[in-house]
Amino acid sequence: MVLAVWALLGVLAASAALVSAEPRVLVVMAALVGGLAWPGGFAWGRAGRLILRMKWFYLSLLVFYGLWPMEGGNLAAGLQEAGTRILALVLVLLLVVWLTERFSRPVLVRSLGLVLGGPWQVFGAWGERFARRLFLALVYFEGDRPATKARRDALGGARKARLEAVREWLVQRLDQALSGQWGAEDGPAEHGHGPENRAVPWTPVIGLWAGVLAAWLTWWFF
Repeated sequence: MVLAVWALLGVLAASAALVSAEPRVLVVMAALVGGLAWPGGFAWGRAGRLILRMKWFYLSLLVFYGLWPMEGGNLAAGLQEAGTRILALVLVLLLVVWLTERFSRPVLVRSLGLVLGGPWQVFGAWGERFARRLFLALVYFEGDRPATKARRDALGGARKARLEAVREWLVQRLDQALSGQWGAEDGPAEHGHGPENRAVPWTPVIGLWAGVLAAWLTWWFF
C-alpha cells in the first residue's frame, strides 16, 4: 500500500511538471517513461488504444493554438505549441498505463483515497468514494467502446437521437456500477486488475521519483 501511494504521488508530480510542456521537461520525462518501460511487460497495445481515444482532444489543441497563437506568434508557432502539449498529454497517459498495470484497482482506489482523505483522514470516506468513481470512469473510457458502438448501431433514427439514447444508456450503466448492481461479468473489461497484493519492487518507484525531481530541476533552473 505504501509503495502504491508513493507511485501514485510520483505520477501526479510528473503530470504537474508536464503542465509546462517545456521541451527540456518533455525530454526528461520521455526518458523517464522509457526507463519505466525498459524492463519489458509494458502494455504498449493498451497505451496505443488509450492514446488514440484522445484524438479529438489533440485536434482541438491544434485548432485552438493554431488559430490563437500564444504571445502574438504565427500559425507555425501555435502548431508547435500544440504539438508540445499533445506530447505532454501522451506522456501522462503512458504514466497512467504504467501505474494501473503495476497496481490493482482496489489498491489504487485505497491509495488515492488515503491521499485525498487528508492528514489523519479528516475528510473521511470522501476520498475513497471519489477514487472509486475516477477509476471506474477510466475503465469505462477504455473498455466500454464495443458495447457502446453496438448499442448505437442497433438504434434507429437520426444521429443526434441515437447519440442521446446512448448517452442516457451510459448514465444508467454508470449509476448501476456505482450502486453495486453489476456482477463481475457485466462491466467493461478492466486493465491492471492483477492480484491485489502482488509484489512491486521499489526500484521503478525510486526511478519514477528521480525522473520527477530531474524534470522539476530542469524546469526551474535550466
